[in-house]
Amino acid sequence: MNDRAQLHTLEGLSAAFIITLTVLTITQSTIIVTPQNELAMDVQLEQLSSDSLAVIDMAHHGPIRNNLTECIAAWDMTEAVYPDNNLEELDAPLSYLLPGILYNVDLAYFNNDDLNVKKVIIHGSPSENAVVVRHLVTLTNETVSLAGGGWNLADDEIKVVEVRMTAWKV
Repeated sequence: MNDRAQLHTLEGLSAAFIITLTVLTITQSTIIVTPQNELAMDVQLEQLSSDSLAVIDMAHHGPIRNNLTECIAAWDMTEAVYPDNNLEELDAPLSYLLPGILYNVDLAYFNNDDLNVKKVIIHGSPSENAVVVRHLVTLTNETVSLAGGGWNLADDEIKVVEVRMTAWKV
């Protein structure tokens, strides 16, 4: 009998078993990676900015007089020039909800198949750590008429406006 062949077989099986266990341990283990401080701050700033637009959109009176749809419907269709902002109905609640954060707000909408992007709130030039959040608002002729805005909508026309807010910390 040749015992060496059996010994090599057992060594091969135990080596395969150890390698398999090692690979399983490596692939199944959880690796905790701590995000970089700047990335964590960007995520927090983006979430805070997005939440503030959502809060204003859901507002029904109280400390916030007009919701986001009413603010956009009341826009007089002129572009803001720094430091004057022409959408104070939106600027006041944003500055309350975002203390210590600077932001600019643009409105993007289609007009005769052309994309128009208009600046409505300008608080300066964004820094390199700025984030952009977006929120959609739907306007009808009724909401624009009630708010006294400058949108020229037909009775059955619906206009979707994207509110783009660029936020950054100084």
